[in-house]
Amino acid sequence: MSEKDNKITESIQLNLFQTSKELNLSSTYEAIPKSINKNDSSIIWVNENIAKPLEKTFLINNEIFTAEITPAMIKNKDGEFQSIFPSLREDRIEYAIISLASKQIVDLDTDKKNNRVFILRTSYYQVQKEIVEAINRREGKNLKPSSSPYNVSDIKKALEVLKITSIRVNNKNGKKQYLFNRIKDMYLEDKKVVIELGSMVADYINVGDWRATDKDSILASKGAYELKMRVLLNMNFRYATENSVYNPSLDFLIEKLGISKDTNKRTALQMVVRILEKMQEVEKIEVEKKYSGKKLENAIFKIYPSKEFVSVMINNNKLTKRTKDNEYALENEKDIFVKPLKSEFNTELEYKEAKQKYEQKKIKKIQTKMKGKFN
Repeated sequence: MSEKDNKITESIQLNLFQTSKELNLSSTYEAIPKSINKNDSSIIWVNENIAKPLEKTFLINNEIFTAEITPAMIKNKDGEFQSIFPSLREDRIEYAIISLASKQIVDLDTDKKNNRVFILRTSYYQVQKEIVEAINRREGKNLKPSSSPYNVSDIKKALEVLKITSIRVNNKNGKKQYLFNRIKDMYLEDKKVVIELGSMVADYINVGDWRATDKDSILASKGAYELKMRVLLNMNFRYATENSVYNPSLDFLIEKLGISKDTNKRTALQMVVRILEKMQEVEKIEVEKKYSGKKLENAIFKIYPSKEFVSVMINNNKLTKRTKDNEYALENEKDIFVKPLKSEFNTELEYKEAKQKYEQKKIKKIQTKMKGKFN
């Protein structure tokens, strides 16, 4: 995009969510409900195949918004179209895409209007590999990409759902709206896929927030509640120290994790505690229960990060600083263009290939800038 177009895109988001330009669009993207648990009791089925759009409320800076999620219509094995809401599969595939885009040199193309677009050219194998390698590092396993929890057909369908599902965000009075898709554009082949990243995802990558997360744990998460909790912890312990504490309420976590509102509060509290107690990111938790008579109304958590998690976040923040220090500018805009580290790759060959691409693009950018000065 041109600098003007980039500011227009950013201002659309800022005008809806916040007037201050201190808004973190990565945190905003994570705050927006984008996925629905398959067994969500609030889904209304018109018939056995077609579901109505689903509304979910959420807060940003104590302001109420509503996300209207219109499911993708995908042809099933019987040749009939069926509504599919994004769920755990789509979330993990999207994070794999973000992870790939964050450590690869993302191609920059231009559209018909000469605006820049961020393009990721990858393969289904690479998506599988990204998830499996995260599982291997987190769980000490030695799985092959073929052992991915998602086969090629799964990944194709997940990408379709991410592309076709539309999300409309409204402010409280409904006078402001922001509409987006998690994948802006996409081209599929038998083995390869070309993805144009949406503006909010591109920002997520561009500012380096994904690099600062414990991405292995996020990608290795096997359950929807576990995954969403991990993302919350990563966002809230972005600059963690051993003395840090996170104080969410039970009601907040019920909303963010997508736990059914029909669930009894005591049961929901037990669920959340079990999730937290199993997480390596958490050192300890304390719970202050809030009662109305004998009825449990809410609870306030004190979540303390583990030493291992704090160490990971500190190291990743150093990596994020390196990312920003190595960014190159083209037409006064930040570019996703980062010098690769050997430690980020599993093989010498992968590192050399990434380094070669980096050097080629670095030379090309310098030549482009020099050419512009003399024209």
